Amino acid sequence: MSYNNNNDTTINNLAKWRLCILALFIFSRVHCWLFCAGITFCFRKVGLPAKMPKTNRNRKQFSQKQAKVKSSRETKSNPFEIRLNRQKHPMIGKKRKHDKGNPGVARSKAIEKRKGTLLHEYKQRHKTNRFLDKRIGEHDETMTAEEKMMERFAFEKQKVHEKSAIYNLAEEEEELTHFGQSLAEIEKFEEELSDVEEEDPSQDLKSTEDNFGGFLSKKPTEEGNRDDQPKSREEVLLDIITNSKAEKYERQKEREDVQDMTEELDKNYRNVLHLLAGLKSKKGSSDDSKKKSDNYDITVRELMFEAKGKATDRLKTPEVQAREERERLQKLEADRKRRMLGVTSEEEKKKKHRSADELNDYYAVEPVTKAMLSYKDGRPTDPLFLKEATFLEGNPNATREESGEEDNLGEDFEDGESEEEQEGEEESGSDDGEDLESEAESDKEVETAVHDVRAAVKTAKQKKMKDSAKKELPFTFAVPSTYPELATLLRHRSASEQVTVVERVRSCNHPSLADGNKAKLETFLSLLVQYFCSIADEEPINMELIHGLTKHIYELSKTSHIPTGNCFRDSLIEKYQAFKEGAGGKSQLVYPPISVLFYFKLLSLVFPTSDFKHCIATPAALFMGEVLAQCQVRSLLDVAKGLFLCNTFLQYVHLSKRIVPEAITSLHGILFLSKPEKDPANLDQVFPPFKPIGKHINYLVLTKNRSATSAYSPLKMKDVFCSNTDSSYLNNDDFRIWATSLALHLLLEFLKLYKDHDSTPEMFSPIGLALEWVDIEKYPKSTQTLHQELSEEIKGLQGKTRRALERTRRRPPTLKMFEPKFEEDYDPTRKNKSTGDKKQNEVKKLVHKHRQETKGAMRELRKDTQFLAREKQNEQIGRDAERKEKVRRLYGMLANQEGEVKNMMRKAGKKVNF
Repeated sequence: MSYNNNNDTTINNLAKWRLCILALFIFSRVHCWLFCAGITFCFRKVGLPAKMPKTNRNRKQFSQKQAKVKSSRETKSNPFEIRLNRQKHPMIGKKRKHDKGNPGVARSKAIEKRKGTLLHEYKQRHKTNRFLDKRIGEHDETMTAEEKMMERFAFEKQKVHEKSAIYNLAEEEEELTHFGQSLAEIEKFEEELSDVEEEDPSQDLKSTEDNFGGFLSKKPTEEGNRDDQPKSREEVLLDIITNSKAEKYERQKEREDVQDMTEELDKNYRNVLHLLAGLKSKKGSSDDSKKKSDNYDITVRELMFEAKGKATDRLKTPEVQAREERERLQKLEADRKRRMLGVTSEEEKKKKHRSADELNDYYAVEPVTKAMLSYKDGRPTDPLFLKEATFLEGNPNATREESGEEDNLGEDFEDGESEEEQEGEEESGSDDGEDLESEAESDKEVETAVHDVRAAVKTAKQKKMKDSAKKELPFTFAVPSTYPELATLLRHRSASEQVTVVERVRSCNHPSLADGNKAKLETFLSLLVQYFCSIADEEPINMELIHGLTKHIYELSKTSHIPTGNCFRDSLIEKYQAFKEGAGGKSQLVYPPISVLFYFKLLSLVFPTSDFKHCIATPAALFMGEVLAQCQVRSLLDVAKGLFLCNTFLQYVHLSKRIVPEAITSLHGILFLSKPEKDPANLDQVFPPFKPIGKHINYLVLTKNRSATSAYSPLKMKDVFCSNTDSSYLNNDDFRIWATSLALHLLLEFLKLYKDHDSTPEMFSPIGLALEWVDIEKYPKSTQTLHQELSEEIKGLQGKTRRALERTRRRPPTLKMFEPKFEEDYDPTRKNKSTGDKKQNEVKKLVHKHRQETKGAMRELRKDTQFLAREKQNEQIGRDAERKEKVRRLYGMLANQEGEVKNMMRKAGKKVNF
């Protein structure tokens, strides 16, 4: 019955499928007829029939279809994500590669690529476990597999060969040494070998075997003498060892023979030296006439015996020199302090450190040598006592106890001599015991006297050494921080000692020796400038000290420029304010003190004066010009100060050739002061601050005729500036001649300096008139020569032709051309036109490509940085979220525990208070 039921079910299913197929066929026919008639229908997709069985196969097919549909939907690009690249000049028919772009897809691809490369490296940045393949040729792509195997096989054989080569006796023998010297050089056999030994070398081997046991070779036995018997392995090895030793002996003997021959040649070198020099030996010379050597032979001999250049030590840096100088000064200072304590160098050497565990195993008592004291003509005969006695005689300050002890010592010895004479004359004497006691007492007295004398000599030497050490200058100094400290350190010392103190302060506190030394030396420089100005106003002026301090100020100013400029600028402002306040409300100013003049001179040495504008030199030049233009001459000292300022001005402008009218007018006024006769009715033309009338117009008029002298004697700086107030020591004709001659010399130098300027004739025309005021016949011949030379130079300026003023010639500008420029091979598609040179075009292409690659690399680096920043931010967000989750779980766990505790306490009937 079951079989019939199954057949019926199958027949029913087939009937249903046939009906479905017939219906579909009919429907397709109807659809085609309606479509031809113009009628269309809209169909929607449906799934499987409701009655289709849900098997695994059907589900799989359905999921695949759904995936295909989804993928087809995803492949369709979003039109809003497409970017159209517009073309500036569209060309018809030209294909473009990048007319459309998809930034979103490109961005996602780049991110996926970075996740596979950059993100992987970022995650592996702290991991160091790697497997390195160090096999030979593994990373060399040029080598084949056979070559790699051959290289590895050769390397393995080489390692085995190096291990087994130490037992190879056929190789070159190793050189044996003893205490760093070769045994072949130490063992020099001076004895010559006998004839038998020379003829029979095998005798040496035989004697060696007899002396050393013959363990290196095996003696042949009777059984081993047969030739037909083959040698064993031991015999072969013994033969190899014997042959190698014999070869070694022969090489050693050959080396010794060569060394003996070399020593013999060295001994006979003097006999063949004349052959090298081209001379004949004295013994073989038979010619009576000797040729004289010419200059060439003499030069050849000198070159033969000329000393060869030797290698010198490398040059030391300033830091090394400063460190060595400080160490030297510290050592000298320690030696001076030791001498101040009265400790000699020998006593210092004797003081050695001894450990507490030392047992004095090698201690030995030094024998004491006793000197017998004897007198002759009232003086001791021993040199030691003679020297000490002479010292006491020359020391009137010796104590009476020492002299008394010496007198007692002499009396004791006189008594001893008289007792010895009596004992020699008398045959009957006292006992031997009494003689021994008297001798012991006399020895003790002698030792006491000698010890006292030596102590007195030592004390006097120590006192003398202490006094000399105290008088010496210390070798190390600290940098003074205030001006009173510097004044205390340098005052009451000589000029050379003050310069030495400044030098030692700089050496002990060099900037390279410590971090704070540079700031200390900057403060020291400002104090030193202040001290320089203070000693310049002292009477009499110490030029040696000024020169010494100038050198150190110059060297200190080179270490730090900005603090040096600030220091000198502040000092210049302070001196200018004092100059303005010195007038006391009067219209006429007075010349500044000598310290200000020397300060101007110091500025010209420290700072450059040829700059167009300098923060220190330019204000100083304006200050000097104001002094020369506004300060009236009221004494001979003012004349000397004015000449000093004019000379300083000449040094300021000798490179820049800047015109200084104040100096010219001041020198013109000094020439006016030397005019002998001045007519009040006919006033001479002078420039301010000089006046044609008054009591200060005859300072440089000579009182006597000095034309008989050939030259004037120049005055020194310390003789001119002896005082700041009194100028009576300058009231003599020598100073007047010196001042007039110096003014003429300065005018001549200024004229040579300004010779190329167009305004020179007008500038020096008043000087030509002022030269006629000077009664030059009363002056020495050297001054007359200067006067004549200056007059000729000024007269030579009168015929100088000058070019008329005219406008600056400029090139006329070209007119703009409005005609277009046509290019035959113009191509609008090409950005850069070809120049025709192939090499230049390639260079341009490479430059363009390099620029594009650089931009692309920078763009990629920026994107990589942004990608890593996002990853780091995501990691931080993940860590924060994980931490928050942990905190939340902890809070929940605590809340559960708290609830359990409360529940337990409620059950127990206790009151809960939280």
